[in-house]
Amino acid sequence: MFNLNFYKKKFQKLLLSINKIIESFFAELSRSKSPKNKRTPIKKKFIRLDHKIESFFDKFREFKKYNQSKNKFNIFENKKVLVFVIIFLLISTYFILPSFYNRDEIKILLKNQISKKYKIEVKFNEKISYNLLPKPYFYTKNLDILHKEKILGNSSHTKFYISPANLLSLKKIKIQDLIFNKTEFEINANNINFFKKVLNNAKIVNEVFFKNSKLFYKDEENELLFLLKSDILKYFYDEKNELKKIKSSFEIFKIPFKLDVSQNVIDQNNNIKLTSKKIRLDIETSIKQSETEVDGIFDVELLNKSNSFKYLIKNDILNFISEDKNFIGQLNFKPFYLSSDLNFNYISRKKVLKSDTLIIDLLDSELLNNANLNAVINVKISKIDKFEYFTNFILEIQLSDGKIFMSNFDVDWNESLSIKSSDIEFVNDKDGKKLIGEIVFNFNDVEKFFRYFQVKRNYRNVFKEIKSDFIYDLTKDKLILNNIKIDNVSNQNIKVLIDQYNKGNKNLFNKVIFRNFVKKFFQIYAG
Repeated sequence: MFNLNFYKKKFQKLLLSINKIIESFFAELSRSKSPKNKRTPIKKKFIRLDHKIESFFDKFREFKKYNQSKNKFNIFENKKVLVFVIIFLLISTYFILPSFYNRDEIKILLKNQISKKYKIEVKFNEKISYNLLPKPYFYTKNLDILHKEKILGNSSHTKFYISPANLLSLKKIKIQDLIFNKTEFEINANNINFFKKVLNNAKIVNEVFFKNSKLFYKDEENELLFLLKSDILKYFYDEKNELKKIKSSFEIFKIPFKLDVSQNVIDQNNNIKLTSKKIRLDIETSIKQSETEVDGIFDVELLNKSNSFKYLIKNDILNFISEDKNFIGQLNFKPFYLSSDLNFNYISRKKVLKSDTLIIDLLDSELLNNANLNAVINVKISKIDKFEYFTNFILEIQLSDGKIFMSNFDVDWNESLSIKSSDIEFVNDKDGKKLIGEIVFNFNDVEKFFRYFQVKRNYRNVFKEIKSDFIYDLTKDKLILNNIKIDNVSNQNIKVLIDQYNKGNKNLFNKVIFRNFVKKFFQIYAG
């Protein structure tokens, strides 16, 4: 006889065990977020589930064969199968539920949560879909990211990971993590604070990822200043240390960088670390800010040399000075204008001008050719490697109207010669990067000069000055001379020598080649 109470009690126990299984499942999901157990428990859970499903259908087929032969099939004969079927159906139904919710309502829910929780405004342009594995999430394409009601960026593929604990009700669905993939940002001085605003949001306890992104930084005329390519930009909260963090790896001017930003939740102070192995750069700073100003100290290590800088930002003006007072400057943000004095005790020509250095990459990017960038930088160098006789190198670099000029160039050589130039222009065209201008050699002690280069006495004609136009090809590291005059007088024989040199492939920066060239020059000049 069929006992209803008996099966009612059995079914209640069954529901209780099912509830425990579901709770255990969610506990595993929660534990799987830790670095040690990330994804592994979930993966094993589904593997076990898959095995049970296969076992169920194997038993089902066996029961079917038995029924066909004996006609004695009874569903209550195997309680384990019944329990598993119910569990499987309940869990499957639970996780599939979000796929049946109204898509427009889901968009509104996600949009409001993202705005409130992450301080990020978004606009959906295409349909939204749902996926279950590896954990529940919604996803969409062509999502706009807004800042002050204007489009800041566009993400080609966005995932909204949701908490698996509240899927029975649309209103209880909560976002856990955000992943924006292949996002293109258009940034300028007016919206750059977007990234700071996200960091300052104290409610970020989950993670926000920007993967495989591009940042186009433009000026007020909407002209591109530079392009930044980011592999990963990650916002997250370090609950243990009470720190809001940003971690990023990116590339700018073909140079890879890593950025690590930490913000203290209590005092809102920021610690920033920027590194690049390629150029051996390491910058670390701690920033204190108030409502009116930002100040701090940052330590710089570049090419295995260290220095510390004090800086103050107030009223859109940045002032900085190095600990050794060799680097002093002021930067006005609106309008952009930089004035700076840079003093170097020693510098390597090759490290500055070789093809893969930061300076060459900057010149190649044409960032410095922007018409809105204006600057005057005074450079002093005491010594240059492999040019030990060159001292007191002085140069003024000017950025104006999209052009780069070098003026007031002055360097002494061996206390006998002064080399000057008042007008040098940087040109970047299809043929390469070049410095074009006029150079003047003033001989303070011509006899000392002759002795150094071992010029024969019968070739030592007295003169005071040599002028020449020049083109220095930075790409090929080659110097071309033209229109040479000695004491303002041209010499036809010298012109022939210079033409021969220009047609050849000789490098005047080679000491032996230069010495032979000088001896030949004065031999021909003496007739």
